[in-house]
Amino acid sequence: MSPVTEQWEDVLRTHFALGEELPAVRAAAVFSADSGFFAVAGCDGEDGRRYFRPAADPAGRLPHAEAVDRAALEALWAAGEENGPAPLVRLGEAAWRRESLEQVTDAVTGNDLDLVLLREGDRSMWVVRTRQGLCIFALAHGDNEGHVAEARSFALEFDSFLVGQGY
Repeated sequence: MSPVTEQWEDVLRTHFALGEELPAVRAAAVFSADSGFFAVAGCDGEDGRRYFRPAADPAGRLPHAEAVDRAALEALWAAGEENGPAPLVRLGEAAWRRESLEQVTDAVTGNDLDLVLLREGDRSMWVVRTRQGLCIFALAHGDNEGHVAEARSFALEFDSFLVGQGY
């Protein structure tokens, strides 16, 4: 396991340990075009990879960088037509639709970040894209809107952690 992956999992476990009985974040991951999902963790020791593994690769056999439909992922960041269909990305046997796209400023660097809220039924996931091309995914635990807001904060906080690590 790489040092970044170990640090990521430690941060996530700490977040779960300090949180309420039912954590706001069910699973989280970091994705890059070169490495694919290179750091993934789930709450309570759960294998978080099942939430992010593309439906086209249920056994996880494809090289990580090839396992995600890059065109679908890139479409999440494109400003869409108001009347057109929302961009869709398939992860973990689910088709996630973009509900919102916004730009926020990183509290540490002052850089602009792209922030997307994805929905699949009553589930929610936040995705933050850094200017370096890293994407941070945070799957909210359940349909509690408080958890959805906390998952958003978690994704942005982890972006700051990665900046601190030189990414």
